[in-house]
Amino acid sequence: MEIAGVLIAIVIRALIGYLIGRNRKIGGGWSLVLGAILGFIGWIIAACSEKTNVTKFDDMSKKGGAQ
Repeated sequence: MEIAGVLIAIVIRALIGYLIGRNRKIGGGWSLVLGAILGFIGWIIAACSEKTNVTKFDDMSKKGGAQ
């Protein structure tokens, strides 16, 4: 019964890692692996990864745009 509890805990850690990293540059798969193996440290690594769907705005005044 102890082994089942440990496996459930690992799966839950991995799923939390996936949820943190799915919209980031590191990706859901790597976040899942890091979350399963490293736990909290893997979550921090995934959270520090750059987001992928962030809209970046250009400052048109510096590029000679219309004033």
